[in-house]
Amino acid sequence: MLKSIDIKGLAVVDQLCLDLEQGMTVLTGETGAGKSILLTAMKLCLGERADASLLRPGVNKADLSLDFDITALPLCQQWLINNDLDDQLDCLVRRTISADGRSKAYINGQVVNLKTLQQLSEHLISIHGQHAHLDLLHSNKQSQLLDAYLPEQAALVSCHERFDIWRTLNNELLHLTDGNKDNDSEKQLLKYQINELEQADVIHLDYDDLVQQHTLASNMSRIIEISERQLNTLYEAENQSIHNQLSNAVHELELLTDLSPDFKAVSEQIQEASIQIQETCRDFRVQIDKQEDDPEQLNLLDRQLSAIHELARKLHVEPQQLSEKHNELVSRLELLDNRNERLNAIHQEIVSAEKSYRENAKQLHQVRLKSAATLSKKITETLKTLGLPDGVFNINVAYCPDEKPQKNGLDDIVFEVSTNPGMSLSPIGKVASGGELSRISLAIQVVTTQSNTTPTLVFDEVDAGIGGGVAETVGICLREISANRQVLCVTHLPQVASQGHQHLFVSKHKEANQTKTQINSLNKKERINEVARMLGGIDMSDKTIAHAKEMVEKAI
Repeated sequence: MLKSIDIKGLAVVDQLCLDLEQGMTVLTGETGAGKSILLTAMKLCLGERADASLLRPGVNKADLSLDFDITALPLCQQWLINNDLDDQLDCLVRRTISADGRSKAYINGQVVNLKTLQQLSEHLISIHGQHAHLDLLHSNKQSQLLDAYLPEQAALVSCHERFDIWRTLNNELLHLTDGNKDNDSEKQLLKYQINELEQADVIHLDYDDLVQQHTLASNMSRIIEISERQLNTLYEAENQSIHNQLSNAVHELELLTDLSPDFKAVSEQIQEASIQIQETCRDFRVQIDKQEDDPEQLNLLDRQLSAIHELARKLHVEPQQLSEKHNELVSRLELLDNRNERLNAIHQEIVSAEKSYRENAKQLHQVRLKSAATLSKKITETLKTLGLPDGVFNINVAYCPDEKPQKNGLDDIVFEVSTNPGMSLSPIGKVASGGELSRISLAIQVVTTQSNTTPTLVFDEVDAGIGGGVAETVGICLREISANRQVLCVTHLPQVASQGHQHLFVSKHKEANQTKTQINSLNKKERINEVARMLGGIDMSDKTIAHAKEMVEKAI
């Protein structure tokens, strides 16, 4: 579950730390108070793209974080372990947005990309927005909703896998033919390129080592010059070397030690230094004598590097990639040499792969039919409680065996509805009005979330356009859903707000010519007053307050 939200420097929020509880939490407040800013912060922390316009005026950076308790989420724990992001049983997601538009994302203190953040969010939160009814009109959204309700995903996953096999084989076929039947010219070019690479001996060549050898050879005269000069200074210059001077010092210090034993330690250390320099310089001389300034070797290295750079330029790769490119060209040539044999084989493989795919697509169709029937019945029952007593909902799953293979199978999935007696079922986009579409969307969300395993569900004004007894039913449904998970609900309806286990009130005020949003957790008395405000407006009568008290206490 989501334990807390921290927001700094985002839009109308200066600084906000909000602790959340299990069960159903409702957020209420006047329009424009800033309720949506919480959802914005959540979406940003879960991988939504950001821009600098979201920052609060005058700040250089927005800092947002969500702290989750994943004690009861073994799949999430394993995902974090698999991605080297685990931190015991907590999961801290953080996002920063700078004034220059750049942003950073973190999971348990480690920097991640937005794709990783989005993958994690699937284990933590499901957000149902106030415009979900508009998404519902898209056929791909309808397919996603049905597939998410399948009792098990094996048939769908298998369909994806077999489609990928079929598509890979078709891509190989396209690569083999390349749009023409004669590949002789390409084979000649491949042979020429392979021969060039082999003549340059790039297969066993270590480019980085060659560069290092070239650097050494080009600087050899200077290496020898510096080495000889330093060896002369240290040891070989008669009467002027450091070793000669130390030897004289050792002699003098021995005389000093004879006069005063206190200087014995100093004398011994200087003598050791003299011996060390002598031994080191002997090794130094051996190393210098091994160096050889060889112009011919340098010319050879020059030619090798020039040839390598020219080949890399012609083949559009980096010099370090020439060996890999050689392997690629050899593989391509072998493929073309065996082209006819492979073409015969691949046609058979494609036929077999497509047959396997279509068998699985048919199995997926049967699984979808069963789930569609169950889901249609439950949504129809829910519609009747949401002010559509004659509403009938149906998910039509039509199998299209003649269609070209698609990743999600061969089904044409259409959500149909009838809202009045005697009216035939038709696609929801053609029949439902705006208000009816909102209720249908809400019914779908209520039913599908009951089978959803996501631990935190967020509903953003999904109850818009309803009221009265229907609104009370929606509130009760959301509270029932929160029995085994966390529900956060932004609402303007007192019937929904009164059902919450925790009630957060969002307000705004002006301070130093800037608007600030703050959120307070309400106690029972404050909750009653807020529900009364939602019922009766600014001027609340004793009757309104009594009604609000009855609603809150009834829910408790």
